[in-house]
Amino acid sequence: MSNNGNCNMYYLDVSLELTDSSNIEIGHVYLKKNILQAVKQLFGEEGAKSVIDILKYNISERRFVLRCDNDFYVQLRASLTVARQFEGKPCVYHVHRASSNLLSFVGDSRNYKHE
Repeated sequence: MSNNGNCNMYYLDVSLELTDSSNIEIGHVYLKKNILQAVKQLFGEEGAKSVIDILKYNISERRFVLRCDNDFYVQLRASLTVARQFEGKPCVYHVHRASSNLLSFVGDSRNYKHE
């Protein structure tokens, strides 16, 4: 499969669960900082230089859409998988969907009702 420039980004639909059921609100700046720390912990300074963007963030559900380079997707996914703390609190990142096409996040065929 050739890379024609249209598919050079990857998108992840992710949520953050604090295992102590904390009700604190987490801003997108602190969220991104924690994700970059998880990447740095697993892949060092070079990994932490990669560009990660939070495109959409629902603060009450702690659910967000991340964007990264295709070449960095595996490292980002691995970092989210092994991340265990957010600001000293136990946490788990759940990746609900991942795709190289952002439009695939618009509709959910599993919940679509034909009329």
